[in-house]
Amino acid sequence: MDEESMGVRDEIGFLTIHQRYADRFFPGTSVLHTRARYILFVPWLFEDLAGLTGPAAMRAMRERERELAGRLKDAGESQVIGGRVFPQPSSQPPSTVYWNALAVWGLLRRRLDGRTISRAQAHRLLKSAGTAMDDDGQPLVSFDPPFVPLPKRPANWRSGHISLQLTTEEATFLRERLGQLRSNGGHEASLLARLVRTETVAPDGMWATETREIAGPDKSALARAHQAAHLAGVGRAVYDALLERIVETDDKRETSTRHRDHLAAVVEDHGSLAVRLDVGALEADIGALPTKLRAVLTTTKDWVASKSQNPAPLFDVYAAAEARKGPRARLAVTPHGRARRLEWSSDEHGLAGPLHYRWEQVSMLLNDLAGAQ
Repeated sequence: MDEESMGVRDEIGFLTIHQRYADRFFPGTSVLHTRARYILFVPWLFEDLAGLTGPAAMRAMRERERELAGRLKDAGESQVIGGRVFPQPSSQPPSTVYWNALAVWGLLRRRLDGRTISRAQAHRLLKSAGTAMDDDGQPLVSFDPPFVPLPKRPANWRSGHISLQLTTEEATFLRERLGQLRSNGGHEASLLARLVRTETVAPDGMWATETREIAGPDKSALARAHQAAHLAGVGRAVYDALLERIVETDDKRETSTRHRDHLAAVVEDHGSLAVRLDVGALEADIGALPTKLRAVLTTTKDWVASKSQNPAPLFDVYAAAEARKGPRARLAVTPHGRARRLEWSSDEHGLAGPLHYRWEQVSMLLNDLAGAQ
């Protein structure tokens, strides 16, 4: 749902490919991430609230994150989490957005069973730091804090304007963590780790020559991800064109040809790369795909190769893939489907495009690290 809230549509299931490749290349990242310094702000906020647990800790954290958004806005920062709704608190505050990254990137310690510590558990662990001392002032029970030792806080951490500009010390700390990230938990450095180790700004794109040259053992997988991104872009355009057509032919409602016209442009721009995808090799990269999604990929690829301009023969396989959404499926030739189509407007629905694999967020992270002062 978070991905969709940022504009990533997933009627057919292409988000499976998006998430799996993104997690392989850029572990710990999220489409909701903004600036790199938040990864330090969150544990600093938790440590500031050591001693509080339960609802009191949750309320205090909510207020501190709200105040932080206001201070960042006052300092003229953009891409502030919660900045758009301030002075109201954000429904997706930094502690929610970055919690998984804290664990994956090694700032948040794991539980003994390997699972991620929850935010409530982190509050409890921090409270235990100051309790049960012996006569010499030493803890009676050994204390393992939830976070690893962090860089020192800036002088203006508690009050006044604060920026999202990393210090050199902070960037060095994050590089050391990110530079160790492995691809899918394996032994090889992830693409994110390789990019971080260059200590330069982000390449011009995920498919740029510079990116491919440092991809190492991920080079072939990166090429397939590129092809899959374009095939998914075609597939999304096919879905929209089929939907536009059924509104016109079955529902007997007047609609534009906007998405059908766009499909022709998408095939022209992305079709030559899309037809080169080896679906079997893609599954070797990211695991087996759901059967119906696999059928969509193979039939769409064959349709592009046939140079047909009519997507109607793809209707059944697309409707079958969307059926997983039950009564929310728009292609369904049912009363539910018709009701869902009544909520859909061709002119208001965004035009389809390729998968992005969170490259915008990764670029921002790399540029923040490179611009540290």
